[in-house]
Amino acid sequence: MDDLLRLSITERAAAHIAAGWIPKIASIDAKLNLASFFEQSMARAIALRRQALSHLERDDRALQVRLAWIEPLRELDASGISDRIVEELAKGLRDFLLPRYRELCSRLDPLLDARTIAALGSAIDGLSSGIVSADGNCVAEPLSIALQKAWAYDSGPLAPLDLSLWPPVDRVAVPARPAGRLRPEAGARGHMRTMSRREPADISAELNDNVMAELSAMELLARCSYEHPDLPWASHMALASHVADEARHAAIFRRLLADGGFSEANLPQHAANYQFAYSFPECEPGSKHELIWRLLIMCTVLEALAVDKLPVEIATRDVLGQTDFARALDYISVDELFHTENGLRLTRQLCEKYRFDPMLERELVHGRFFGRQRNVRAVYLAADRARAEREIAILEGPDPDGIPFESRTEVELRRRASFTDEECEQVDRWGYNARSASSPS
Repeated sequence: MDDLLRLSITERAAAHIAAGWIPKIASIDAKLNLASFFEQSMARAIALRRQALSHLERDDRALQVRLAWIEPLRELDASGISDRIVEELAKGLRDFLLPRYRELCSRLDPLLDARTIAALGSAIDGLSSGIVSADGNCVAEPLSIALQKAWAYDSGPLAPLDLSLWPPVDRVAVPARPAGRLRPEAGARGHMRTMSRREPADISAELNDNVMAELSAMELLARCSYEHPDLPWASHMALASHVADEARHAAIFRRLLADGGFSEANLPQHAANYQFAYSFPECEPGSKHELIWRLLIMCTVLEALAVDKLPVEIATRDVLGQTDFARALDYISVDELFHTENGLRLTRQLCEKYRFDPMLERELVHGRFFGRQRNVRAVYLAADRARAEREIAILEGPDPDGIPFESRTEVELRRRASFTDEECEQVDRWGYNARSASSPS
């Protein structure tokens, strides 16, 4: 039991660190690796917890751990050294955990402990093929040594397994990005279509804007987990799966960029959706109200609007013969249904617990988020009248490819993602789409 609990809380603490650091690491490759690690480590923690709870006859109160066991991980989080974080999670933690998983597995009975052996085997396989160290020559020993000493403690305070993590060490209002790449002026639109979608410059700009949007969602949801460690483990797992999906989407668009011969170094980078959705004057920093607003705007507004827009984008790329682009969007559109459903479920649970009306809160955060964007955009346009006239003309001009498709509120798809008819009517009122023929009357 001690081994199962030690392994479970160590994996959970490692997932906690990864979630917190995803926005703070500048390298995009490292961000995506940490997102994958977050999901895998969280899944291992839950599988181990499940086995421990089973052996404890489902007595949650018996799930007790010593805080000393994860003190080295708390210190690692507080170190503030991004290179060390990546190396220790990539190598130090793996080198520490793998032999302990294997040693425990070797002591178990193949029949009596079959389910535990299966959970341990899955963990061993995952760690054996885990994230790759950024520097293959780096020997990340300090964490492994510190954890070995910490695990030897048999005294000190006990804490419930589910409530044993430390609070966030910081807030991250602006996520890190690679140095040397252009950042657009505040208020500038990410991509303005001034030429055919067939032109390489337009394709690269569109793909890059999608990468930036996926990174922003990934980073914000990771911080939602990290800044609220008291959420149920099931909620953290849902967020981890969502984060890993966003990382995969970013990787898909980056692969299309590479396949097209485009260099990311020459493309602008931003984190607009993250920055506009991270905090709000109406919400106390770090509060559950702030968490609800983040999830509402990212999952039930922005990603739900993607549910409406993606069918048009897929059809457009098909018409233009850009089948690889269309196929990628098609796969991503399937995930968006889970993302909106996930956000609806989490926000409904939180609103019920903390006595908020999700419809009202969605209306309020929608106004704040897009109102903030509008105000920043207005300042940008007022600063240069000629530029403003040029950009407005582009936005009001005809579609350069003559694409006839228009988005609509995809009521049936939204219902599959658990939107109510009232919530579908809410987005119709906002006026982003033509009213769907299947909209509730």
